[in-house]
Amino acid sequence: MKHAEQNALTDQKIKEAFIQLIEEVGFNKLTISDIARQAGISRGTFYVHYVDKYDLLNKIEDTIFAELSQILADHLNEPFLARTDDDIASSTYQAFSYCLNFVDSERATIRALFSQKGDPQFFERVKQLIEHLFSQKLAELNGHFSTVIPIYYSREIAISNLLNIVRHWLNKTNPETPDELAEILMRSRLLAPRDLLVFD
Repeated sequence: MKHAEQNALTDQKIKEAFIQLIEEVGFNKLTISDIARQAGISRGTFYVHYVDKYDLLNKIEDTIFAELSQILADHLNEPFLARTDDDIASSTYQAFSYCLNFVDSERATIRALFSQKGDPQFFERVKQLIEHLFSQKLAELNGHFSTVIPIYYSREIAISNLLNIVRHWLNKTNPETPDELAEILMRSRLLAPRDLLVFD
């Protein structure tokens, strides 16, 4: 095996061990020795790849953040530009689908980072990214959040609810497929809370 391939394989083992340990003992409690033991490597080998566990955490988060940023930037235009109800529904579904398929491809990692044992700041970082891109697209199209209620609460309803649903989905034992959840999220955007209540 070539040196570059061996390095890549070792790096993958380190990341997998790290994510597993976050879910088992939590980021704050895990040690470099724990990671090395779980990955089947020496502590010295770990330090060839990373400065410490914070460096490892930051690099994993930065990679996910960069990919998610690009996906959102690439697919957020269509829902804002759509004019008919059918086009809005279709483009919203597609945007959700692209994002959720990426999240699903990194399910174990994002689930661990979003958990109480992971990095609470990462959830907030993703939320702020979505808020920024959402507001940016609105401004480009001369749009704005409704002032029927204070704008802060409008943003929370529009964005935080979505992220909390995604976090719930990540924690499910038998989750829906990304496309099934995209359909659920798309429908949820078109429903008022009272529409979710049924009285016999």
